Amino acid sequence: MDMEMGSQHFGHQHPVVFKDVLNDQTKEAICLRCGEMVFGSSFSCMECEFYLHKKCAEAPSKIDHPFHRNHPLVLLPEPSYKGCLCNFCGKTCEKSVYHCSCKLDFHIKCALFSLNMAEKKLEELKHITIKVPLLFTEDDSKELEKLDCFMCWEPLLESMYFSLDCGFNLHKKCVELAHEIKYPFHKRHPLILQFNVDHFSCKICLQKPSGKGFVYSCSPCRFTVHIKCAEFPPILNLPCHRNHPLFLHVKREDRSCHACRENPSFMTCEETQQNKFYRCSPCTFGLHLECALPPLTIKEKIHKHPFSLFWRQVSFICDACGLEGKLCDRRVEIEYGSYSCFNCKFVVHVKCALEKKGWYKEVDPKDIDRKLAIVPKVSTNPIDCVIEKNEDGEMTKIKHFSHEHNLILSKNLIEGHCDGASLVDKYCDGCVLPISNPFYYCSECDFLLHESCAKSRKQEQLWFHICQRFLILLVGCIFRCDLCQSESNGFSYMCKKCDVHYCLYCATRNYRIKHQAHRHRLFFDRNHKGRCSACNVSVRGLFKCKSCDAFNLHVDCLRLPLTAWHKCDEHRLALTYEEVNKYSEYQFCDICEKKRDSRKWFYHCATCDISAHSYCALGRYPFIKPGSIYNELKDHPHPLTFVRKIFSGPRCHKCFQPCRDLVLECADSSCDYVVHWDCVKPAYLRSEKTARPKTETGEIVEDTSEGSSCIIL
Repeated sequence: MDMEMGSQHFGHQHPVVFKDVLNDQTKEAICLRCGEMVFGSSFSCMECEFYLHKKCAEAPSKIDHPFHRNHPLVLLPEPSYKGCLCNFCGKTCEKSVYHCSCKLDFHIKCALFSLNMAEKKLEELKHITIKVPLLFTEDDSKELEKLDCFMCWEPLLESMYFSLDCGFNLHKKCVELAHEIKYPFHKRHPLILQFNVDHFSCKICLQKPSGKGFVYSCSPCRFTVHIKCAEFPPILNLPCHRNHPLFLHVKREDRSCHACRENPSFMTCEETQQNKFYRCSPCTFGLHLECALPPLTIKEKIHKHPFSLFWRQVSFICDACGLEGKLCDRRVEIEYGSYSCFNCKFVVHVKCALEKKGWYKEVDPKDIDRKLAIVPKVSTNPIDCVIEKNEDGEMTKIKHFSHEHNLILSKNLIEGHCDGASLVDKYCDGCVLPISNPFYYCSECDFLLHESCAKSRKQEQLWFHICQRFLILLVGCIFRCDLCQSESNGFSYMCKKCDVHYCLYCATRNYRIKHQAHRHRLFFDRNHKGRCSACNVSVRGLFKCKSCDAFNLHVDCLRLPLTAWHKCDEHRLALTYEEVNKYSEYQFCDICEKKRDSRKWFYHCATCDISAHSYCALGRYPFIKPGSIYNELKDHPHPLTFVRKIFSGPRCHKCFQPCRDLVLECADSSCDYVVHWDCVKPAYLRSEKTARPKTETGEIVEDTSEGSSCIIL
C-alpha cells in the first residue's frame, strides 16, 4: 500500500499479526478504523488491544469514485470536524472516514460498498433476501416505517427492498439504477448518477439539496434531479383525460389542478415551488405530479379494506369529507380519479385519501390479489343454528351463541303497563336500548335481542379503530365504551391488543348517518369545529350536515335513545329536538323540577305533557340493563340484580346513604342486601378516560353548559 498506515504495522507501534479467525480474545474486539465488532479475518496486535478488519486494513488511501468524479475521496484517520455525518447512511462518523472538500464524508464500509455498487460488484447482496412490503405492517416491523432508502431517501417500505441483514437500507430498484441516463429536459449532456453534493436544487421539484443519497446530475451545466423526480415520464396518457396526452412542464404553473383543485395563488412559497404540472395545452387541463401519478392502491387506517384508484367518471359523495365527488369541468368533458374500496361502497377523493401521510400506506399492485381478502380464521356467524324459517325465508327460531335457550322472532311488541310504580320496561340485551320491532325473545327468560343486534358478527373490523385488527364480540361482561364512555353490560367489541371495548351501538355506527332530528344525511368530519345541536356544547369532530351547514351532532348525543322509560309516566318518553312550549314557565324538568335549557334536546310525553332533562330521564347508567344479574361481588354470597331506584330507597350497605339511581339488590328474597353500584363497581370502571388513543380523537373546545361534558371520536 502507498500510505503510512498501510505499512506492515498499519501505523501501529507494535507488529501486527493477520488471523483468519479470532478465537483467543477474552474481550470484545473493536476495529480501530470503523468502530465495529471484529469477526473473521483481521489484523491484531499481540501486545495491546489493536484490531483492524482485513477490509479496513487494506482500504486504499484514496478512491477515485465513479459516483463523485470531481475529486478523489481521501482516507483520514478521523473526521475533520465535529458532528460529521456519513453522506451515504446518514449516521455519525467517529473513526476513520473518506473525505472530499466538497463536504462529502463516508464511513469506510459505506465508501467501499458504494464503490462496489458503482463497479457492479454486488457479491455482498447476492444472498440477501429481497423483502416485499406487506399490506399490513406487523408489530415487529413498525420501525421499518421510519426507515429511508440510503440512495433515494424515500420511505423504505415504498418498494421492494433488501433485508436489513446486509447492513444497508436499500430499495432493489435503486441498486439497479442506470449510472447514466438521457433526460428529455436536458438533452445537451447525459445525467450521471452521483452523490448528492449540497450545491444545486432539483430542477423538477425545486427542493433544496439535502446532502444525502444520490441524484442524477450534469456538473458542467449545474442541472440536478432527484432519483424519484427523474422517474416522472415526460408524456402521460391517462384515462382521466383521453383526448390528448399530458406533457410534463418544469416551469411554474399559475393554474389549479383539475384533481385536487388547489390553486398556486393561495399556496405558500414552499408549496408553490413544488407546483409542477402535467398539462394538456389544447384543453388547459392540468394535474400536479402527485395527482397525475397517485398510488394504484392505498390502505387507510380509518377503513378495514384497501382503496383502489377509480379512474372512470362517477358521481359520489366522498365518505371522508362529504363533498360531491363529480368534479366536472365546464369547458371540457373529462374524467377524474378517486379511491374506492373493493369490498364495500367506501369512496374517497384522491385529495382526502392522501391528506395525511400517517393515515394511509401504499400497496404494491403485485400484492393486491394475495392481500386483498383478509378474513378471520374462525366463523364469524353469531347464529349457531337456524331452527325454523317462515315462507319469506326469515329466521323465526334460532340458537344464538350468546344465550343458552332458543330465541323466537317477533314483530309485534306488546308493551306492558301497570300502575306507574312498577312499569315493566324492556331492553335489548345487545345494545341495551329500548326494545323495538323486529326482535328475538326467549320464552324461558327475559332475554331480548333486536334482529339487527342478533346478526352482529363475532369478529369485526371497525372503520374508526386505528390498529385495524379484528375485534371480538363479547357478551356477559361490564365495560366502559371507549367512544361514548358509557358503562354497559350489553354486547361489546373488544380489541385485545389495545385493551378497549366499544358498545354495540357505537361499533355499528357508520361514518355517515341519517338521524330523525334532521332531514339531510350527516357525515363525520374530524376537523370540523362547531356547536352540537343536541347539547349546545362546542367541540371539534362532529357529524355534520354538508347540505345546510346548520346541524351538528357529536358522539354522546348520537347515543341518546329515541325513546325512554321512566316511572314518572306510564307512556314512553320521546326524544324531542325543540321546545313544544316557548313560554319559559313551561321549560322545567318534571323529574328534578329544575329549569331546562331550551337549546338542548329533552324527553317529552305529548299525552301527559311531561318533559325531562335527558340525564334525568335516562339516569346515570342508561346502558346497564335493569333486571340483569351481577355475580362479580366477592363480599356477598348471593347473586345480585341491577335495579333503578327513582325515589330514595333503603340505605346502602356500603355508604349507608339512601339508595337511588342504579343499585344492586340481592336476588335472594330472604336477604335485604342493597348497595349503590357506585360503591362496589370494579376499579377498571372508576377511572374517567378523557382521551381516545386508539381512535382518531376530538377535544372539547368550549363548554358553556353547567355539568356538561363530551368526549368524541
